[in-house]
Amino acid sequence: MTGTDDETITRRPTVVLSAATIAAVLAAVLAIGAGADSALAFGLLGAVCLAAGVVRGLPTALDVGAVVLFIGVVVGGLEQTAVEPTVIGTIATVIAWDLGHSAVDLGEQLGRESRTARLEAVQIVSSLLVGLLSGTVGYAVYVVAGGGQPVAAAVLLLLAAVLITIGLGTQRGRSANWSGS
Repeated sequence: MTGTDDETITRRPTVVLSAATIAAVLAAVLAIGAGADSALAFGLLGAVCLAAGVVRGLPTALDVGAVVLFIGVVVGGLEQTAVEPTVIGTIATVIAWDLGHSAVDLGEQLGRESRTARLEAVQIVSSLLVGLLSGTVGYAVYVVAGGGQPVAAAVLLLLAAVLITIGLGTQRGRSANWSGS
């Protein structure tokens, strides 16, 4: 027996995770919006790259977009006196990157038509929890030890971003090993 055309799988990013990625990108751009025009330019360019990556299923565009968006967050953070928008922008950028890659990976493995809403919801919630926990720890360290010094704030926020990325990357590495078994 041969398969019918109804059995084809569309290997495109999943809808729920794609929408969550775009929402995280918008949150990052809004956090950057309080900064300088150059920061907003980086933010918008990164947002376009990330959106194109999640719509077209291009992991490289997701990576480039996340880096450019994060540059916008850093430039905006250096221009602002408040550190909170920088923390929010950093968390939103890393979450957008993680969810975008998850949308692409899940779409390639199971297809866009598969019923994956519950799995996608778990991915969204776990990414938010890892991001918020790491950001909270980084912000708490800043409040306790930063003493209001801008250089210390930038270093601590970058450390928080690295911790968020490591936390989400470890999760991705384990799932890739399991699917290869």
